[in-house]
Amino acid sequence: LMIVELEWYEWQAAAEVGIRRKSESIRHGHKDKYGVNFTPITDPGWQVISACSEAAVCKGLNIYYDSSVNTFERADVLLKNHKIEIKSQLHHLIDDKKHQNYLVARPNYDSDTKYLLVLVHSLTRYELCGFMTGYECKQDKWLGAVYGRPAIFRVPLDVLHDVRILMT
Repeated sequence: LMIVELEWYEWQAAAEVGIRRKSESIRHGHKDKYGVNFTPITDPGWQVISACSEAAVCKGLNIYYDSSVNTFERADVLLKNHKIEIKSQLHHLIDDKKHQNYLVARPNYDSDTKYLLVLVHSLTRYELCGFMTGYECKQDKWLGAVYGRPAIFRVPLDVLHDVRILMT
């Protein structure tokens, strides 16, 4: 368990990245490829949360947050030889649609990439729960559909690798 607190100015910088990403997405006409129907509030909100989660991971791992926009072909975070994709969720205690949290992995995820779950507790408080490679995530026992959307792997928190391993 690693809790990262963003300072107000760190949150502001990352939030501006999220808004730039949403603006670019609108400009290029991007649509959600997993069937999520965002609202005008949740769509930019999740862009901000995602960018802030990346900033929190970089702060927690003591690496530079590059504030990138339109860099779809590379990982969210590069650390040594690790390609890391950040997956954010609201902590189940503040999300009325959840009773528990788990890492969401999709069947098309790259087997060698590491997927790191970040739980959002507040605007400035982030929990780096752990990570797993795409290959490790793809276990039949975790496969299932949620809300009538395409099937996903729901990886329990207690099997995730400690994020500190990435720092060694």
